[in-house]
Amino acid sequence: MPHSNSNHPLRFGVITDIHFSTESETAAAEATAAEIGTCMERWKNHNVDFLLQLGDLIKGSETHKREEFRQVSSILKAFRGTIRHVIGNHCLALPRRELMEALGLQSAYYTFTMQGFRFMVLDGMDVSVLSTPETEEDRQLLAHFHTHPELHDYCGAVGSWQKAWLQKGLEEAEHRGEKVIIICHFPLLAETTDQRHGLLWNHREIAELLVSSPAVKVCLSGHYHYGGYAQLNTLHFVVLPAFVNRNAHPRFTCGTVELTGERMVIRNQLDETLYDLPLRH
Repeated sequence: MPHSNSNHPLRFGVITDIHFSTESETAAAEATAAEIGTCMERWKNHNVDFLLQLGDLIKGSETHKREEFRQVSSILKAFRGTIRHVIGNHCLALPRRELMEALGLQSAYYTFTMQGFRFMVLDGMDVSVLSTPETEEDRQLLAHFHTHPELHDYCGAVGSWQKAWLQKGLEEAEHRGEKVIIICHFPLLAETTDQRHGLLWNHREIAELLVSSPAVKVCLSGHYHYGGYAQLNTLHFVVLPAFVNRNAHPRFTCGTVELTGERMVIRNQLDETLYDLPLRH
């Protein structure tokens, strides 16, 4: 069982960009399932408090998307604890409402707190080619994309209502003395991705907002399959490598994250330390 004693570090499992596929031979899907199972056994042995799934759970092929989701969901059910889901662009091969209901989400952006840490999960596909803009600002943002297709139609942006929610949450965290961990499927700094994968459309605006809040300590993302890291004004931006590309970067299939009041330590499936990051003051 996860520990609840605040004297213990907060520890959670993490995996991103599984891209579960049933298009190829059955043996490949079975091998993927077995490797996810190995990750879950590791999280169990490390007594994690919850599991963070950073998005792109499925490949999202048109003919197999629901079967992909059914199979990978069945695998993840073996995790005996809370799974915190992030919506990735591939996930939205399923209709948004259907996906959110299946993941048990009331909103695609949300917050939760544990042991003095406030986790704020962003919806990077809030404004995208798959959504209807809700405000004039969002309509202008989407129109800007249509004149800049190099931003990629599989990426998206944080919308105006979500920005207001984010700003309010950061102010509350500052008032309460909480340490904020930002979670987003998309990278938030250009230095942590490449042109082919892309990043959050309004990443500069969001990154500036996060840097301006002393409560924010770390930003965790996926999407860029090879992973990356950068700092902006002592704020850590970590992009974790994709499970689906595990053969290209065998040092990370899945991992655990340990948080104390002073540090974040990220370890891989072999218990090797990938990042040991002091939290900014």
